Amino acid sequence: MAQKQPKPPQAPNAKAEAVLPPKQGQRNARGMMGLPPKWVENLREMPPEEQERFMNNNERFQSLPAERQAQIRQNLRRWNSLTPEQRNDLRNRVQVWEGLTPQQRQEVRTELLPKWQALPQERKQVLRGRLRELKDLNEEQRQARLHDANFLRGLDAGEQQMLRQLSDLRLGASP
Repeated sequence: MAQKQPKPPQAPNAKAEAVLPPKQGQRNARGMMGLPPKWVENLREMPPEEQERFMNNNERFQSLPAERQAQIRQNLRRWNSLTPEQRNDLRNRVQVWEGLTPQQRQEVRTELLPKWQALPQERKQVLRGRLRELKDLNEEQRQARLHDANFLRGLDAGEQQMLRQLSDLRLGASP
């Protein structure tokens, strides 16, 4: 008996424009060339066997260039290897990113991310630890910690600024 082609589930109240695929050469909100919004996210929620079955039976996926198919498969393998906590952290970061204004996204790309990437690994670890301490605080508590000299001890002025920016963006462990 022929198998039905599985379709990724869609949000029940999704707006029409949210389910339309991007035009040729356009990027969707995830920066995925030619893929409908939420397509990869829906694949991530499937068990690996269903992911593979979907990709093998989906005409749109099969019509992608081989390099793009390989990239998607590799991304799914990495996703499948994450712990549930890591997946939740990533989902939260994606949600925060989608909530940023275009101006905020540009600031992250052009200012914050290059500074983060230039940091030595040890300094990134220190900042990640401080961000974890701020993670579950309410706004008042978070602001108090960000202005507490003891909390900021050992961070230079640039790192303190970066910590505040990352905390304000609620990006969690890193941009």
